[in-house]
Amino acid sequence: MMIQIYLLVNAFLYLLFTVWCLVKNETSARFLGYGFLNNTGKVEYLTIYTGLQLGFTVFLTIAAFKEEMRFTGLLFLVCLYLGIMLTRTSAALYFGHLDKATYWVGGLEYALGIWGLILILCKSK
Repeated sequence: MMIQIYLLVNAFLYLLFTVWCLVKNETSARFLGYGFLNNTGKVEYLTIYTGLQLGFTVFLTIAAFKEEMRFTGLLFLVCLYLGIMLTRTSAALYFGHLDKATYWVGGLEYALGIWGLILILCKSK
């Protein structure tokens, strides 16, 4: 049950970010520290920040409702968040002087990653 809730929370958050980035792409890009140099940049931003996140939303929703896929969805998210946490932390330490948005987004990613790790540890007991 907890894994299903975790998957649905993640799916919902990815859906929210998908809609925000699609509808308010210039605002969301600025919030995240991006600037568009040309239309190619807009296409790439929309591809990653809406297309990829929408794909995550669909996969996680399916995994949440198909019991045999729940652990796979959980494992996918933990691997994703561990990669994000490692990269964000090392990049932040290297570059420093970050906007508040980086801390907000990073904090959310850390919380979701740690929650997923806890679920994996509980499942393996």
